[in-house]
Amino acid sequence: MQSSKVPWCTLPKELWQMIGKYLETRIDVLSFRCVCSLWRSALPPLHPPHSPPLPLPFPDPNNDEPSAAVSQTTVYRLQSLIAGDDSLPCLVKFEQSPPGEIRLLNPITNWELRLSRMMIGGIEDAVVPFFKQFNLLDFKIVEMAKLYSLKYACTEIDVPYVNKVVVLPSDHFSLEEGFVVFMIYGGGCLGCMRYGDESWIRVDENNSNYDDLIVYKGQCYVVDDRGTISWISQAMQVVQYSPPLCGFGGHKHLVECGGDLHVVDRYFGSEGSMPQRRFNYIHLDGEVADFKVYRLDDEWGTWVNVTNLGDQVIVLSYDGSFAVSTKEFPGVKENCIMFTEQDFGPVPAEIGMGSKSRHCRVFDLADGSMSNIGDSQLFRVPSNWLTH
Repeated sequence: MQSSKVPWCTLPKELWQMIGKYLETRIDVLSFRCVCSLWRSALPPLHPPHSPPLPLPFPDPNNDEPSAAVSQTTVYRLQSLIAGDDSLPCLVKFEQSPPGEIRLLNPITNWELRLSRMMIGGIEDAVVPFFKQFNLLDFKIVEMAKLYSLKYACTEIDVPYVNKVVVLPSDHFSLEEGFVVFMIYGGGCLGCMRYGDESWIRVDENNSNYDDLIVYKGQCYVVDDRGTISWISQAMQVVQYSPPLCGFGGHKHLVECGGDLHVVDRYFGSEGSMPQRRFNYIHLDGEVADFKVYRLDDEWGTWVNVTNLGDQVIVLSYDGSFAVSTKEFPGVKENCIMFTEQDFGPVPAEIGMGSKSRHCRVFDLADGSMSNIGDSQLFRVPSNWLTH
């Protein structure tokens, strides 16, 4: 019996609705809906969770500042499907501002790339003429990581004394809606705010030396300057999860790499130098000199010094850390750490790409060498996005 091809458009609408239920990320829903009018009508838009204003008192009780709101950036693996374009994949970071408008950011520094504001093409009915269009049908896109920061609601400028922000789904804390926000602020204090709360809650009054936060397997973990990892219970108690690392680096980062939780210990050049914990910028007294990577052996409760990440590359971004596999990025060197030498924070888009790339570095875990990222394929976005 000779088989015949059935056009997708002739399949029943109910089938597309069933498929749509398994799409979890916003980019997958957008890609699905931009195929044709039938697919668009079969699946409603995926609206991001509402982020209400979060009143956050400053350490100085006399300082009256405006309210703040949680901002989300998303890292994607992007590969062009257009014939003639560079077909090698790269990493991009998007931040959505008004509905449909997105900003293209440097995946490490969070600096806005010049002339990068665009509208998502093929999705919205109305497109503002002076924005570029970003058509999802022209690219293969895979979501890699979601990262968060806290910005003033009226200006979209980062709140200056918040070091790290993570968002945990509300179902973990038995809430009916919304989310739970954890943050490190004031140079090492741990705070929490649940949906509907009117103010932040200080978590763990006895420790003001936390370095980093991460959501790992649905649980919030935090690491302090001694390398002790703890998790936060539903009762907002900090429960020790690991023994102290006893690493002597100046700042410790939490990152999920190859499915396991790792600590990246950052060392600085000047002897005895430690980062000054002022606001959300980690000002470095001297250049980065070294990195050590550790993985906790859950079975034995001991730390394992990791000297080979395999095909993984760790990216220490301004608003969080994540890892990618070089199997998905041909031509990118494995077993490396990519980072910014100074966390200056976001700067105006008028600053050119050349001045930004000088602060982005690559550390080779195999031989301890460092080099500038330069024109790494990992961050090489389509050039026509950055022109008039």
